[in-house]
Amino acid sequence: MPNFELNTTFTQDDLSRLYASGSNVIVAKPNVGGAPNVAWIVYRPLIDNQITWEENYGIYASNIDIINGAQLMQMSKTEFPAAVGKSYALGAAGFFGPPSPGGTTGSYTAVNQYDNLPKGYLTFGLFQDATVDGALMRGSAVSAAPVIYNSTATMTPDTTIYLWIQSQVKSNTVVTNVTSPMTEVVFGGSVTTVSLVYDASSGQFMTAPKMGLVRGLELRHHLPSLF
Repeated sequence: MPNFELNTTFTQDDLSRLYASGSNVIVAKPNVGGAPNVAWIVYRPLIDNQITWEENYGIYASNIDIINGAQLMQMSKTEFPAAVGKSYALGAAGFFGPPSPGGTTGSYTAVNQYDNLPKGYLTFGLFQDATVDGALMRGSAVSAAPVIYNSTATMTPDTTIYLWIQSQVKSNTVVTNVTSPMTEVVFGGSVTTVSLVYDASSGQFMTAPKMGLVRGLELRHHLPSLF
């Protein structure tokens, strides 16, 4: 699996403003074809920051509903890394069994066989490790979707990330209320390392001048109305 690296740079004035407003950097990842709805990583920035991760995932199940700000407590999770292209069943006893055939190539599949009726559904998603400024962050949720009893979830991760500035957001929580412009960064292929600088005038991230343009790098900017 490929390894990716994101570097972000701020000025002292940036840090003073962020500290005074209680704002942090939010990093999120979508499933293919969707928009991100989980704060994967939240960090208080320094002048220079580095996040690294490998494209390995696990699958989790939670009884927490997908409501903005909800912390995704994981009631059960698979091995890490989970086997791509295989199917994992969350059984009646509340834990995931071993991988079995029946998955989808390039995706992670989970079957909800846990009977919590009358509610009748759980939240399923992917989780992923990362290292943030040298500190390992284990098992933070990347995605979240409701899956009803006896139904199947197919989750296809995307190497694209989104980052923005916001206060009162924590890692491993649902975030559907985005209050700042988002910068979309497309990793993959020849793009494995990206260096960005924060631009206070726009509230967005730009390609670091000293690095020039990274071949194949795509940056898109979204207004808070994305969600």
